[in-house]
Amino acid sequence: MLLAAATASLFRMLAAYVLSVLTALLIGSAMAKNKTVESILLPILDILQSIPILGFFPAALILFVTYFPERIGVELASIFLIWTSLVWNMIFGVYSSVKSLDPSYDDLVKAYNFGHAARFFFIYAPVSRRSLIANSLVSWAGGWFFLTSAEVVSLGSSEYRVTGLGSFIIEQFNSGNLLGFYLGVALLLLIITLTYFLIWNPAASKNLGLNLPSFTAVYDKIHDIVAATWGGLGELSLVVEKKLKKFEKILGFLIRLSILVALVIFALNIIAGLGSIGLPNFLPKMLAVLYEIPITLARIVFILLLSLSLSLLVAFISYRNVLLGGALSIIGEILASIPAIIWWPLLAAIALGYSYGAYIVSLIVFLQGAFWYLYYNIIVYGLSSIRKDLEELSSVYKIRGVPFIRYVFVPSLLPSIATGALSAWGGAWNASVVAEYVVVGDHSIDIGGVGALLNRLAIQGDVEGLVVSALLLSSVIVLINKTLWSRFFKYIEGKYGGED
Repeated sequence: MLLAAATASLFRMLAAYVLSVLTALLIGSAMAKNKTVESILLPILDILQSIPILGFFPAALILFVTYFPERIGVELASIFLIWTSLVWNMIFGVYSSVKSLDPSYDDLVKAYNFGHAARFFFIYAPVSRRSLIANSLVSWAGGWFFLTSAEVVSLGSSEYRVTGLGSFIIEQFNSGNLLGFYLGVALLLLIITLTYFLIWNPAASKNLGLNLPSFTAVYDKIHDIVAATWGGLGELSLVVEKKLKKFEKILGFLIRLSILVALVIFALNIIAGLGSIGLPNFLPKMLAVLYEIPITLARIVFILLLSLSLSLLVAFISYRNVLLGGALSIIGEILASIPAIIWWPLLAAIALGYSYGAYIVSLIVFLQGAFWYLYYNIIVYGLSSIRKDLEELSSVYKIRGVPFIRYVFVPSLLPSIATGALSAWGGAWNASVVAEYVVVGDHSIDIGGVGALLNRLAIQGDVEGLVVSALLLSSVIVLINKTLWSRFFKYIEGKYGGED
């Protein structure tokens, strides 16, 4: 049973990851090369990436459980929910890669009359490889982080479970089977470790130039299979596109019409949904969210400062000692992937045994959701951006210790710190749904905040309240992103953007 659960979870992770890569390539390249698509999808994605996983529960139930046989629908819903925790940063990675393409590529496309398929398979996908691999390190960890939430979809009296390692671990703990619980956690850690050693570390080492402990044989085989499959699909798409060339205008019209119809139906459903809520019900729900948001916001600001301090400490250790840095990277990869909700039963003695125990465990879960974004951005991109000439000057003039950190080390990392901090900001908001409320055995732990509110609404089956709360929370996050964070990025760009 345990092996079957582990296999099922790994399959869902792989299925969600493949779907995320394809989604990222399609949407990211489309946004980068079409201003109309960019103007429509960019603000929508800003909102979607800010919605915690609980906010997608109603969509998962409506899209899959309602229209498919229950067993298939629940499985698809679980993959969809994992996909929501993987895909957003991958889309923006592809978008930035294709957006920054040298203009000479566009001249090449026009000169050789490349079709959409040729551009997608042989230009946009290859140029996005580095960003996809870099973002996959964080996304893969994020998928495991929300695995349990995706394998148990609960909304009011309706609860849907799939066989999986995350649901198995929680069930074993709640039933009092501690041996099964610890065996499940041990197997989870083993799978996470193996996937990094056999797949992600070799991928990062070969494509990003990182020196991570790994075994390359499995990755090389997978790379050959994926390359052959992708090349075959590319060649096939060229043939199909050539055959359909004479129907290009008709197909383009049908595609645009289908998208328009889908958007209209979606908008009408949203309007109908808001109409069913009614103003008297809408206002109290909105006020409840606005009351809880500052509580979570204060926690997240503290978490960001703590994450930044820890990330800089680990980065400095890695910078000074390569071997120790490699060991810390492996530990980080494993810890980053532990599903958030598993920390609660693992540390149940602390959470339930002390007056402030729940806040301590909540702090750890929040850190899980935020710290690794800063960590990976600084380790993967930041350390490689420290200029050699500054290092040599520091050595010549014997600038060490605090002056080196203040005037050379931290300023060199600022662009990576900014990018990582923004991602950590979003990750912390998403983590709030598992950091502020949890059921451990017969005990419900509720420390307040917007994450706890979303959980209470889901337990009550208040779909309208859940949707309103998730959208309002997303709007607040986007508003802060477009004001405070955008100014911070402009400052970084103005101060360091011109440096070679």
